[in-house]
Amino acid sequence: MLNLATKPLTGALHSSLNISWIAQRSVGSLVLVEHKGGAVSASTHNTLTAATSVHKNVTALAVGTGAAKAAAAAATFPGVEKVLFSEHAALAHQLPEPLSALIVKLQSKFSFTHIWAPASTFGKDLLPRAAALLDVQPVSDIVRVVDADTYVRPIYAGNALATVRYSSPGTRLISVRPSAFPAPKQAGSGGGGGGVE
Repeated sequence: MLNLATKPLTGALHSSLNISWIAQRSVGSLVLVEHKGGAVSASTHNTLTAATSVHKNVTALAVGTGAAKAAAAAATFPGVEKVLFSEHAALAHQLPEPLSALIVKLQSKFSFTHIWAPASTFGKDLLPRAAALLDVQPVSDIVRVVDADTYVRPIYAGNALATVRYSSPGTRLISVRPSAFPAPKQAGSGGGGGGVE
């Protein structure tokens, strides 16, 4: 588990956040952890299931008040290889503007192929902002993963399903409908959670 904020912020988050991590470049999935005071939301659990269907091992990101507790909880789920977290004051309320700037900074360092979030208010506020900054098109509210570039999502108020495929290069930003994916088992209940850095 790695704490992102090692020094206080001065000025804009995008330009001054000092991030520390092991100098290993990771290519894979980043799952954004939605939590309230350190209690990880059920929708994040379902999002982890969707993400691990594309990449066996994923990185999780928890920010805000209680992020250390949320990061420790996220590390117990199968497929979570690495957990990044920050309890910096600028990220305390998990607002989409500073968090999307952090995602862009992390993306420039780690080059994730996929960034996943629950299709909740948290994810619906955050992903379009991050996608605009990364200059990519997000795919929202998926209900099935076909492969790393192809997803099924509802259209026409849920009366039809569309299969959408990323055809251009770049990061895939995806929000996951929680009810469409089962929650993974935690390591304490028979799963095999990833290591904590």
